[in-house]
Amino acid sequence: MSRKEKISQVISRELLQLIENGTYPPGTKLPTEKELATQFGVSRVPVREALSVLRATGVISSKQGGGSYVEETTSKALFQMIEINSDDIETIKYLFEMRKALEPEAAFLAATRRTPEQLDNMKELLQRLQKESVTEGKSGIEADIEFHRSIVHATHNPIMIQTIENLSMLYEKALAITLQPNVELDYKRKSVFKEHQRIVEAIELEEPELAKVQCLIHLRNAEKKLGLFIKDFVVEPD
Repeated sequence: MSRKEKISQVISRELLQLIENGTYPPGTKLPTEKELATQFGVSRVPVREALSVLRATGVISSKQGGGSYVEETTSKALFQMIEINSDDIETIKYLFEMRKALEPEAAFLAATRRTPEQLDNMKELLQRLQKESVTEGKSGIEADIEFHRSIVHATHNPIMIQTIENLSMLYEKALAITLQPNVELDYKRKSVFKEHQRIVEAIELEEPELAKVQCLIHLRNAEKKLGLFIKDFVVEPD
């Protein structure tokens, strides 16, 4: 049974269309939350969530002094909806449910159990991700997959490790979708890299709760991106 799309997702998609048609061109400041709430006839809560979706996707950014601004580098390719079949949508929804259950806990355990060698491996993969994604402007999908796998391996939990290995093909499909819009967005590639970096920093500091939170933030941002570009993908409330 399909679920009704969240109001915030409808608003974020309508804002994306307004940005595309030039109502809010690159570099301009969006109306305030209060003004947008009036414009869409809703409370400020779904507006705030809609703006967070656009920030997670790299379409807008917050600047010092307040307000949300349309990114200068927003490209036409970003506005294209991702065409995938309904079976894939359902599968990816379930994958994200599993990832949010497994990976934050894996980051927690990695912060308490990782070896020095495993930490070095994470840092090497992080550098590779930075080179491929931030410097060269690629999706960095292989480095991204290996990075997340390295965290799970650092748990030393054989069941978690087997689970991540069994899902490798599905991971690749989901990441190909979430990372594709980043290729033309320098700001967003840097933002995603920073999310990965914060996870490693928490693991290195042996701060399990922080590692768990940083991992969950990263996954929720990726999930929000899917909710914007795949119309039938309904993001669960936080």
